[in-house]
Amino acid sequence: MLPLSLDVGIGASVSLPALVFMGLLVGYVAGLFGVGGGFLLTPLLMNVFGVPAPVAVGSTLCQNCGTSIASYLKYRHLKRGEPRIDLVMIGGSLMGVDAGTRALHALNHLPPWTLASGRAVAPAHFVLDVLFIVLLSFTSVFIFREVMLSRNRPPRGDATRPGPLATRIRIPPYVDLPNVGLYRVSVPLLAYLGFLLGVASGVMGVGGGVLFTPILLYGFGLSARNAAGTGILLLFVTVALGTVQQAFHGYVSLPLAMGILVGSSVGSQLGVLTTHHLPNRHLRMLFALLTAGTVLLTAWDLAGLMGWR
Repeated sequence: MLPLSLDVGIGASVSLPALVFMGLLVGYVAGLFGVGGGFLLTPLLMNVFGVPAPVAVGSTLCQNCGTSIASYLKYRHLKRGEPRIDLVMIGGSLMGVDAGTRALHALNHLPPWTLASGRAVAPAHFVLDVLFIVLLSFTSVFIFREVMLSRNRPPRGDATRPGPLATRIRIPPYVDLPNVGLYRVSVPLLAYLGFLLGVASGVMGVGGGVLFTPILLYGFGLSARNAAGTGILLLFVTVALGTVQQAFHGYVSLPLAMGILVGSSVGSQLGVLTTHHLPNRHLRMLFALLTAGTVLLTAWDLAGLMGWR
């Protein structure tokens, strides 16, 4: 008989069915939008299950290894996305992961901060809440605005409409991306973007997808389905290195990650299949709504830290 609770090494047991269900949800989101799901999973672990911020980040990266490779194989079968982008960005992303992990480790070793309310809070938890609110608010508002502006345009299908990052930034050398109809794209630009995504992954456990998807959609002009299929190989390499580095500092709970992975490995496959059948506009709207919901959850937790509720 399977246990109903799991000792994940945080001083308290966690409901195994709840972990599996959360993994199913996060895996579905990961497959649906081509992201790691960390932007949803890290806040849920911190604010619903009470997992310390560094352990939430490390364990999220660990379970993302399984989710990302499952999504990658499915998208390759459907012939979505452009793997050349991943290959160009990997070097910068790996350096960014190292920088982000070091920043999180430094935060975790700071003494508690005393806020104006008189409450003492862990610096890592406070900073992560603020970062998630700022990052996801920007992402949600930007995507929602673009969806509203595109209501009267004819459906684009999977055609690429080259965006400003592909047409205006001309720093050689260049690379052609024929799978998505882009040519002479700046290699240094992709490398720097990889570094920024890696930093976000190391600090927040997000895998970078929540940033990378809007960049692909509106910076480079890819369709939602091709954007979802691009960057997953990069995501896998990034979270694999991040997991190793976080584990070195003791921030990875394997029982926690494996419990989530049971559900996410199934959910990611269902998400990929859903993406294949939903219109691009619907996918973008769903992504905006989901990030907005995560902002509200994180803001509620931050209000508690600040003594506002």
